[in-house]
Amino acid sequence: MELTKLKTGDKLHGFEVLDVRELTEYRANGVLLRHMETGCEVYHVLNDDEENLFSFTFRTLPPDSKGAAHILEHTVLCGSERYPLKDPFVLLIKGSLNTFLNAFTFPDKTVYPVASTVEKDLFNLMQVYGDAVFFPLLRKEMFRQEGSRLQFNERGELEVTGVVYNEMKGNYSTHEAIASEWAFRSLFPDTPYHYDSGGEPASIRDLTYEEFIEFHRTFYHPSNALVFLYGNIPTERYLAFLQDQFLSRFKRLDVHVTVPVQPRWTAPIEKTVSFPAQSGDGADEKSSVTVNWLLSDVTDPMSVLQYELLSEMLLGDSGAPLEKALIESGLGEDLSPPTGLETELRELIFSVGLRGTDPDRRADIEKLIFSTLGKLSSEGLDPELVEGVLRRVEFRNREIKGSPFGLRLMRRMLRGWLHGTAPEATLEFAPWFGKLRGALAENPRLFEELIRTGLIENQHRSTLTVVPDTGLQEREQAELTKWLAERDRALDEESRKRLKADQAELAAFQEAPDSAEAVQALPFLHVADLPEKVELIRSRTERMLGGVPFITHEFFTNGIVYLDICVDVSGLSPSLSALLPLYTSAFRDCGLPGVPYDALATQLSLLVGGFSSSLEANIVYGADGAVKQHVFFRIKMLESHVREALVLVRRVLLEADFTNTRRVRDLFLELRNDFKSSLIPNGHAYVSLRTERAFSRSDAVEENWRGITRMLALSGVSPDRDIEKIGSELIELRNELMRLSRFSVNVTCSGSFLAPARDLVRDFLSAIPAGTAADLQPVLPDLPAVPRYESIVVPSAVGYVGQSLPASAMGSPAHAHEVVIAHLLKTGYLWEQIRMKGGAYGAFASANGLGRMFTFASYRDPNIVATLRAFRDSLATFASTADSRTVELGIIGTVGRDLRPYSPGEKGLIGFKRHLYGITDEVRQVKRDQILGTTTGELASAADRLLSGMESAVVAVMSGNDALNEACKELPGLAEHRIEIP
Repeated sequence: MELTKLKTGDKLHGFEVLDVRELTEYRANGVLLRHMETGCEVYHVLNDDEENLFSFTFRTLPPDSKGAAHILEHTVLCGSERYPLKDPFVLLIKGSLNTFLNAFTFPDKTVYPVASTVEKDLFNLMQVYGDAVFFPLLRKEMFRQEGSRLQFNERGELEVTGVVYNEMKGNYSTHEAIASEWAFRSLFPDTPYHYDSGGEPASIRDLTYEEFIEFHRTFYHPSNALVFLYGNIPTERYLAFLQDQFLSRFKRLDVHVTVPVQPRWTAPIEKTVSFPAQSGDGADEKSSVTVNWLLSDVTDPMSVLQYELLSEMLLGDSGAPLEKALIESGLGEDLSPPTGLETELRELIFSVGLRGTDPDRRADIEKLIFSTLGKLSSEGLDPELVEGVLRRVEFRNREIKGSPFGLRLMRRMLRGWLHGTAPEATLEFAPWFGKLRGALAENPRLFEELIRTGLIENQHRSTLTVVPDTGLQEREQAELTKWLAERDRALDEESRKRLKADQAELAAFQEAPDSAEAVQALPFLHVADLPEKVELIRSRTERMLGGVPFITHEFFTNGIVYLDICVDVSGLSPSLSALLPLYTSAFRDCGLPGVPYDALATQLSLLVGGFSSSLEANIVYGADGAVKQHVFFRIKMLESHVREALVLVRRVLLEADFTNTRRVRDLFLELRNDFKSSLIPNGHAYVSLRTERAFSRSDAVEENWRGITRMLALSGVSPDRDIEKIGSELIELRNELMRLSRFSVNVTCSGSFLAPARDLVRDFLSAIPAGTAADLQPVLPDLPAVPRYESIVVPSAVGYVGQSLPASAMGSPAHAHEVVIAHLLKTGYLWEQIRMKGGAYGAFASANGLGRMFTFASYRDPNIVATLRAFRDSLATFASTADSRTVELGIIGTVGRDLRPYSPGEKGLIGFKRHLYGITDEVRQVKRDQILGTTTGELASAADRLLSGMESAVVAVMSGNDALNEACKELPGLAEHRIEIP
């Protein structure tokens, strides 16, 4: 395969070609180059993928936990030499066709990746991103906005705020984040990994502007940069662009940024840290205990692969022996948050433990972990378990992944390249997997020996206990109050005036519009560059046994077959419908009659590459508000395994052993803990769903399944008292669902396997009970009575604000206009008011045409009342200020969201769901035409129309007690409906 004519030793555009080699498994060439003047390295995975990606990566090692790397990641994208705007990043989101646009701060690197399917768009983005990272303005105003700042509030009191400061306050409000953070930091007391590169809130506020500037000067130079490229754009075009636009302006810098190896311990350590618990519920809160090991170098691909496989063998599914031993021990409720293998750092980390436990069980948990490992090492791993894991991991690497695939390869490649090894060493999988298969054939006890040497005998480990502390937030607030008081006392009259002047300057800076010249300098596309026609997914529909709809999608899938079984769950009693979340998470993990759940997990791993389920309720287009409710089962198999796999899958669906009450209890506790742990990280989704249920019947169903309603219901269940009843109800639910009259089936595979797949699916369905049309009994769910305002109290230092209001129906021009408005508001006014000025991490707007509603939300937000005011003002301001160029950008960005390439498996499922919900290509094309034809006047009218709907809006706020109490002073309605999350 020859995709490039470049050869080793070639010199062009200031670069020398160091290596060119074929990457067979990616159907690509790997081209490694070095810029001769600066030493900047470039690696291109050149193939025929039209979704091209670039990334700039800098090695960035934190000297402390003040968050300089994180704040810099935000701030370099806030104006540069060529683009002196307040936030070109947001303008790019507003008017680009990108399929991915973001930046990431890791403990040892900062990465700026972008992807697009349009070459002109990609180079526009590369020009802005390159100017941002190499020539940022780093204005003091933006440092104060994005990092932290002292300011006087409306009462004249000193306070501290800032985007990253508030983001990390939210991060340190959750048990899961704290446990995951200290699982690795506890192992590195002598390296930069001991610090939080994201920043600890109490340290962030001590970072000086001078330290911030010095951090950029030290690390953001081409001599410390790695540029990753992926896709079908010729390498030469990138090289000329990089040289002409950026690198020609630099000389080599003598910079050697390396992550030191942590000196190994001769004895393990113990560490205890706290997480904030809601006042009054500390007795109900549980702890976690996690054992963490420091392993081998991440640059050794064989070692990484061995530990990846070992981690899967020990913990990869419910039947894995270490997970099974822990869950069945009764020492805790489910696995601790950091459990698994960490591969992003210089050295590998393996963690395992339990959450939902007590601190005094630490020694028992440690003892159980080591006794289980000892038994596995001495008695051996089940050969079928080993083979099943090998097949599962190989399947993952064979499967054609979704967008952007280049991002996945970038992260694999950076494991080694960041630390000085050849990029392909950690990028490739197949050669190392083949070698491992050979090594395992020569030494069948390879993994047993790895357990002994890598874990049992490894003294470099920490035991981390994370405990609830009901007084933690109060002490942190007291410490902050003291810190602010000290700063206040230290301010003389001149300093006070200067601070007020700085505050006024920042406010003026934030209020001032970007100059027209600066905005026009950004390299945007135009509406004429957009595709007028929507992309089609071709489907074929027929009927099978009992009239079951059978939909097929024919794509190249690399020998993989995707089977989607959709089960209509209409007509269930409320009690059975409420069990669906537990059913979908438990059905494949309970075992079968005569087959324990661990043995079943092994059998499945030998035959299927994936077996998952999901719940979904949606309104059917053009069906007068009818709501369809479904459980989706997705099975992924190699063509050679389909026959055997479907026999086993059918048994799981028909015979799952819900009489195993001990197992059902464990799975119930795991589900409940997953709900609790998702609450604060996904607070914006919870408050949005809470408000959307007032307008959309499908969202009312979804909220009952996955929202606050379900969380409260789960908290009221006693696993010990109620579990037998739950088990019998799960059997009743399964019997209700497993009827052909409820089934629709979708197959995605290559054309050559379509006929065999059809026959095999027919055989599969032949043993499913027929059922009758009466099974469905579709019932139009009632909209719940929802309060106008609702408060949800959680132990979080920041909050989440949601608001929904009535909007237009899908298919109407008005809905298309509202979709464009939503895109423009979240990338314009809301971003400026709620994020830039208010210090929240995120602000969102969305238009749901099927639910006929428009939703606002904020994320990790220190404000409540000001945010709600911004929601309303955004519509009022937009109605009077929309201009033609802004509208054009909104159209471009809105259409861009539909252009993301999908993998074959994704396409098949999307086509299936469009069939189920009546979303035809004609409907999609009408919407595209309406968006492309949107005018300024139509958007202004749409904003006015939405603004009038504010009188019917519903609000939900999730935050800590103090913030809610303060907000209630201005919005008394928030006090009338208050939910305390147990």
